Amino acid sequence: MFRNIILPKTRVATGIYSHWDSIIKVDKEIIKWIKNSNGIKSNNILNSIEEVIYSLKDSVKNGDNESLISRKVYNELNLLFPKREFRLGGNGNNMSRALFELGITPLVSYPIRSEKLMKASPNFKVACKNGFKTPKEAIRKNDPDYDHIIFESEKWRSIFSWDLMTSQGIFDLDFLKFAFNPKFIDLTIISYAHLLLPKYKKRTDFLLDFIKRKRSKIHLEFGLGCEESMKYAMKKFSEIGCESWGLNEKECKIYLKANSENKEDLIEAALEALKEYNIKRICVHSSKFVFSVSKYNTKKEIEALIAGCIATNPKSSTKLKGKFLKKNLNQYNICIVPVVFNPNIRKVTGIGDKFAAVQAVKILS
Repeated sequence: MFRNIILPKTRVATGIYSHWDSIIKVDKEIIKWIKNSNGIKSNNILNSIEEVIYSLKDSVKNGDNESLISRKVYNELNLLFPKREFRLGGNGNNMSRALFELGITPLVSYPIRSEKLMKASPNFKVACKNGFKTPKEAIRKNDPDYDHIIFESEKWRSIFSWDLMTSQGIFDLDFLKFAFNPKFIDLTIISYAHLLLPKYKKRTDFLLDFIKRKRSKIHLEFGLGCEESMKYAMKKFSEIGCESWGLNEKECKIYLKANSENKEDLIEAALEALKEYNIKRICVHSSKFVFSVSKYNTKKEIEALIAGCIATNPKSSTKLKGKFLKKNLNQYNICIVPVVFNPNIRKVTGIGDKFAAVQAVKILS
């Protein structure tokens, strides 16, 4: 349990988006640029470089951040930072790679199937009209490539997202036809709503039309971005009795109205959300601890949380033994596991997705 992650053999779908992440490595010059530039606070979509600067200043001070930007700002950042490292990205793709490394070949959502993106992807399952293919067999040569611009340091990352696919809710329709059908899939892990522009928040209704009474289990992972669209999805997914929600500490404060990012306040907010929404479980992950609140078996919950921690930091396997807490409060089981700091992690982007996927498979299979 503490040395190797063994996941149950289950049929998993991950989504909703696969795209490129283009990485700007934060060095001394970029830190100097951030500190010496004027920032302007924005409460919505970022429409100027000054608003990007404000967001970056916040990341330097408070850690990870994620913002939606206009096409104008994307173009300006593209000109300011033309040399970027391109990696496979997107919540669904990050999740799928974690599972693929652990022996599960998931069905992965690809709304855009450019030759460059598909040739770079591992041999996942891709939904097509007549069944499943590999990414290289599912190329659409006229599809564009999209990237989300990410400033990444060794301690934090700040994501700036714009593209037609994620902002307007352009979905992989072939994927949706299979992803929630229990004949093909046992568990669906998705994240998307925080990327929708407010005017497209009802694309969630379109997605939910594919979910029937008999369906796969669902884990919905939250994200920073458009608060209005994310809250709309919360309401809609609660109506179908979604099995599990996943958040980080900042998202818990914003969406579940936690008083602070302290462990006690986050747990209290999760308990209140379980009462308010028709869901069975909430899992919160931070850089210092992870916890779940549910009515699931505590032994299985602890195993799931530890597996997620080991997947994101292999050093956890020798340092977590016995260092966890479980208790019962108001008929809910609360399980808490500390996070082992790893100073050698160089790619912080996607760590939350990796944790989310592994713990969801472990607890919901």
